[in-house]
Amino acid sequence: MVVLAAGIALWQLVRAYRPELHDARLTFAWGPLLIATVVWLAGYTQLVQMWAASLKWWGSPPLKLRPALRIFFLANLARYIPGGVWQFAGLSALAVTEGASPTAASMGVIFMQIATLATGAAITLSAAPRFIAPWTRGLGIIGQLVIACVLIALLVVVLPRALPHIRRWLEKRFKRPVPLPVPPPKEFAVFVVRAALGWVLYGIAFWMFSRALLGEGAPTAWIAATAYVASYLVGLLVIFAPGGIVVREGTLVLCLQGAIGARPALILAISSRLWLVAMELGAALTMLVIDWIYKARRVKASASRK
Repeated sequence: MVVLAAGIALWQLVRAYRPELHDARLTFAWGPLLIATVVWLAGYTQLVQMWAASLKWWGSPPLKLRPALRIFFLANLARYIPGGVWQFAGLSALAVTEGASPTAASMGVIFMQIATLATGAAITLSAAPRFIAPWTRGLGIIGQLVIACVLIALLVVVLPRALPHIRRWLEKRFKRPVPLPVPPPKEFAVFVVRAALGWVLYGIAFWMFSRALLGEGAPTAWIAATAYVASYLVGLLVIFAPGGIVVREGTLVLCLQGAIGARPALILAISSRLWLVAMELGAALTMLVIDWIYKARRVKASASRK
């Protein structure tokens, strides 16, 4: 059901933007595309590891990487189903099959999203001088990176104190208890840094994808990464758009058109969405195949013992 919904979303996207894609006559440089895919998967994997390890904060045993990836890749596709709750429902249900607490699984995702939204906002704000006014654009990339590091360091200090206020806001919205823990300071600091690292890897992956698609016409690494983070954040916050479709692409075009032009930005935004959905589908199907192989081996081993 979930895979079918994501496949339909991909097909609808291709149909909606077929003229732009047809006129562009796209040619990929396969080397950068492969690097982009590997880096994106590395970023995704380390975020899943964060979530799997954080389950202990709710008294649930941490999950191993393979079942955690299976849960995330399958549940993640449910965000393309309108409604906004199916991803959490699917994740909780799949977590139960692996022996994890459904409360820990769903609250762990919310906790991770708080950290990723906060660190993503810090990275986006660090790039704000590029957009605010001409007199601020003299701040170079090094200066913006320093701002990003300072803001993320502040999050390590501020977020634990903000968690009680965030919990109360979430409880008013969902009208039920939302147990958010306050982890040990060192563990929480690592958690926040890893959330920021996830954005860095996603940004690098998007930049490499733009190099694969546009070659020398691609934006610089910093512009590509910060534009991608900003568009992803907007897509997450606009919950009525399944998977942030259209909203994320529109934001990406707005952020990139000044650097590479409106048409290349539009082509890049559409193509990157197709690339991401294709990766998500491929990863989910791969995890299903791996899961089937593991189950077949267990059945075979059990039969041989008899």
